[in-house]
Amino acid sequence: MSARVQIPNFLAPDESAREIGAFRILGVFELVDQFAQEFQIDHEIAFASLLAGFAHSTGGAFELDSSLGVIRPPFSLLLVTPESDAIWSRIPIRFLVDDFENAMRAFASVNLSRNSGHPNSDPDGEPEAATEDPDAARVARTVKTAQAVYADKVSERISSSSLVAPFPRVPFDHHALLTTPAVGLERSFRKLSTDEKFRLEQALCSSTPIPPRADEESGAAPSFYWQVDRHEAPRLFEQNPWFAGMPFLMLESAKPGVATIDSESKCVSEIHRRCFELFVMRHHAMRRPKTFSVCGRAFQPLQEFLTKAQRWQAKYDTPSPVRPARVAETALHFALLTTILDQKSEPDLAAAHMGLELAKRLHMRHLKTLAKYLAMPSCELPDTEGLSDWERKIYFRICERPGLSRSKLARSFNQLRSAERDKALTSLVNRNLIEFRDGKLYRQEPPGTGEGQEVPLPG
Repeated sequence: MSARVQIPNFLAPDESAREIGAFRILGVFELVDQFAQEFQIDHEIAFASLLAGFAHSTGGAFELDSSLGVIRPPFSLLLVTPESDAIWSRIPIRFLVDDFENAMRAFASVNLSRNSGHPNSDPDGEPEAATEDPDAARVARTVKTAQAVYADKVSERISSSSLVAPFPRVPFDHHALLTTPAVGLERSFRKLSTDEKFRLEQALCSSTPIPPRADEESGAAPSFYWQVDRHEAPRLFEQNPWFAGMPFLMLESAKPGVATIDSESKCVSEIHRRCFELFVMRHHAMRRPKTFSVCGRAFQPLQEFLTKAQRWQAKYDTPSPVRPARVAETALHFALLTTILDQKSEPDLAAAHMGLELAKRLHMRHLKTLAKYLAMPSCELPDTEGLSDWERKIYFRICERPGLSRSKLARSFNQLRSAERDKALTSLVNRNLIEFRDGKLYRQEPPGTGEGQEVPLPG
């Protein structure tokens, strides 16, 4: 049974952007329009999917310095589809997942004559022996090819279907794309231990590398591009309620897309070309990203949005998935991406305004989609952003083993002192994440007291 959804008024679209055609002022719209029409998906799904694919191709090559923190292109997207294996959803990340090694080989053939004297200049040589991890084997082959043209740094990026750190290699700009596991998200999450869930959740919430264990090297900062069918989504959230409160976009495609398989179509070729060009920019930037500042008149619409939204928050409780700061961060992601895609020297008013309007539209849709597959109202979602390591570990342990006493909780961890335990428990109780019942610890689902109104989806 789906939960009731109330959407805050501050997400209402601006009059200037009620129709999707308003986004034609963005250079990327033509490609979005082609993608939507060729695969028969709606424009908002097309926008989010393509921007996510381009963001992961760009990695950390660009960033926006704002009062909300440093914003880099990658963001997380979960697509809910009628199909169990939607063809159209693979297109935006096909370059990174399927074609990267081929691109390296093409790059090698172009540059082979320049490096013909290099002792390892045989891009078609035997690949390194495969390991048990297919991701590691694929990256190893790509590394060998890239080394033939002195381009091994190019290969130090990760697209992985594994949800467990450490990843096969640490990428040069510390960003990893997590793709849909072959066995499905529901089963993959179910196989994670409490510690593995804790480390994944911490990294996804904070956009920081997955915390390593004592004997591991540091991993990469993950963002995901996942697809589930509508039958799997309810069980995913039922088994992992913590996941619903994380910063990501969850969008449902109502109708199956057309299964176009023409790899040479104008739309698919252009998406592939753009992803390749963005990745080349990422390689050239390496660890020296180009930084834009969020200042001046261009971001005035975002400032006005935050002022309006904060007035709303002062009166009503706001569901964590649409907190003003989270929407603003998404708007900054989009403004940064459209600036890069349009090859502008800095974000302008159009990028900031359209980024905000697109973020509002997609967050409305996110909240409606989330509510459809949740058994609880969105205002009751656990909010774990900003927890300390011990607070997050203890919260996950209580979710996994409800009814623990304080003493049994302490014994379930090594090196947890009673003072640290009590401090963490106090914080979790104050944040309405856990509660005591008859001296035992349980996860709490706080009642929602927010007021709102239904805002119709635009366009």
